Amino acid sequence: MIIFDLDGVILDSEPLHENAKRRILKEHGIDENLDLSFSVGQPNKLLWSNMIERFGINKSEEELERSQYNYILEEVKEKKIQTSRGLLRLLQWLKNQGIKIGLASSSDRHYVDAILKHYNLYDYFAYIVAGDEVARKKPEPDVYIKVLDQAKLNPDEAIAIEDTFAGSRAALSAGLKCIGYQNPTSGNQDLSPCFVKIDNLSQINKIIAGYMEGPSC
Repeated sequence: MIIFDLDGVILDSEPLHENAKRRILKEHGIDENLDLSFSVGQPNKLLWSNMIERFGINKSEEELERSQYNYILEEVKEKKIQTSRGLLRLLQWLKNQGIKIGLASSSDRHYVDAILKHYNLYDYFAYIVAGDEVARKKPEPDVYIKVLDQAKLNPDEAIAIEDTFAGSRAALSAGLKCIGYQNPTSGNQDLSPCFVKIDNLSQINKIIAGYMEGPSC
């Protein structure tokens, strides 16, 4: 089984997350050139709890996070953002090989579903777990553990694809091997825990063929 992260893997959305975060901050009168790189791959609530405490924003973490997701979806549609290069070909190859496909995201389910439906990708994924469906988000392993539980698979029967340190740490903590997708817009991410690194999803076919065998995956 192959388990995809969503943001930064399915589509190049990390810049969209930053745009949405800065738009929300500006709406609340915060125009400082803040370094938000620490929040890449981390639960959004970490950022918003920090901003609420620091600037006295009169909204809840949940409200700010929902606005963030809505602004991202708006930009995806307005700018016709495409999926990551090589993704569709990879998904079709996995399907043709009979390899199960899952998705483990820290983002909330309504956002995950909206993204997958917008790109007509929903039917590729047999198992989907979002961040608001588990007790702890990445870098904790909960989303991966739940996907494996749904699929009734052991960790050694799956490989994750992640673009951040937090995501790769979550996968490894769940006992999975992890492919590190070096997405330059995800920032300077430490992907050293991954057993291999790539810069294009089209490279994954050969890697998977070397580790897994068709229908049993």
